[in-house]
Amino acid sequence: MKIALYITGFLIFLNSCTIITSTNAPGKAEKVFPKSMVGSYELIYPESFQGMMEGTEMKTTVVIKSDELIMNSGEGDSHMKINDSISVNKLGKDYYLCMGKAPVLNVFKVIKKGKDLELHSMNAKEGVTADQLKPFFSQVTTNTDTDEETGETTESYVVTIDDSKIDGYYKSDIVHVEPFTLKRKK
Repeated sequence: MKIALYITGFLIFLNSCTIITSTNAPGKAEKVFPKSMVGSYELIYPESFQGMMEGTEMKTTVVIKSDELIMNSGEGDSHMKINDSISVNKLGKDYYLCMGKAPVLNVFKVIKKGKDLELHSMNAKEGVTADQLKPFFSQVTTNTDTDEETGETTESYVVTIDDSKIDGYYKSDIVHVEPFTLKRKK
């Protein structure tokens, strides 16, 4: 759960997107990671996130075993067992990595690029509205948060995934396009 909160925290700080979490996971949960995903990786953060990390030597390694994902960003290993705080789901030929527990899941579409993996979050571009999301999900709920220090309000959305519409969402022009990349280590 620690690592799910870690990644959620990173996503919240991305100022160029609208946060979207889901009450459910797409497709069917797998019992193990696909063999094509098993391996050792370095996590490469999206460009918009890297700008906030200037001057830091933050390097995150990720090891995917058949039944767990292990992350280390210099402060020790964080273990996530499959179908505990993380799941890998298959819908058609596509895989989705889900972190957290229902009803608050961070969902990433996994796209294989050569030996590497791209993790595309469900986050939308900045300024996306609930009305723009409704064609892609069976339910959309708006959350409004106010920063106690600045008084600035931000909207985020909680959606219920409709398996027949999720692919259309990822192909739309409202999804945030900067992925996290798992670069396979040699």
